[in-house]
Amino acid sequence: MKKIYIILLTTIFLSVFTQNTFAQFIVAQDTIRGRVDFCLRPGDFNNSIAVPNDSVFYMLPPDKEIDPWRYVSLYTPSRSIKRGYIHGAHLMRVDDYDIVEVERLSSHGSISFKNEDVRVQITTANISDKDSFIKHLDNGEYSVNGRIAKGVTRWTSPKVRYQSISVSIKGKHIYFPKKVYEYFLNPDIENMVVYYNPNKETVYINTNNGEPYAQYNVLWVVSPKGVVNPYVLDK
Repeated sequence: MKKIYIILLTTIFLSVFTQNTFAQFIVAQDTIRGRVDFCLRPGDFNNSIAVPNDSVFYMLPPDKEIDPWRYVSLYTPSRSIKRGYIHGAHLMRVDDYDIVEVERLSSHGSISFKNEDVRVQITTANISDKDSFIKHLDNGEYSVNGRIAKGVTRWTSPKVRYQSISVSIKGKHIYFPKKVYEYFLNPDIENMVVYYNPNKETVYINTNNGEPYAQYNVLWVVSPKGVVNPYVLDK
């Protein structure tokens, strides 16, 4: 019965993400050169930037007129975004990696994912007056420890926050600092999928969160080296 429950949950999550099959997070992958050419215009190698493998992009829907080039947003180390093009043969879709199945989903605001190598546990909590680190600004926005919060519209009150995120890879616990998730408000744990690249022991946590008019997509990339600053797309 438990196995059927997990399969049903996984199917639901995948059906949600399938709606955005052609607009999604991808990573650079050229197994020969170890880098890809990021061009300001399709095929313009004179003005290209060499981007190392495993760099994260957000790929917009393919345009047949420029095929096989893909229009993408490149995330820089500071998480600013540059728009340009990469060749469609030199990318890997995050959702093509191994999916880590849902282990347990609780009605109390927690979810866990597990396979032979990976365990991910996420808990959420209702926002209360005691959460003094969440500030309501004069312009109607919210901030969390000095950062503008995601997932809430102006002059509305956020309801839910992440309480903890825990990741282990092959038995090694990866420290997940609050600063990489605390400003993402109104999380939707039922709209979350976890993927795993066993060759590089890398976990990708992908979720859609937020109120109807403040939706955002966030991707955390976790490896034994730690978790990098998240990749965010406002919708």
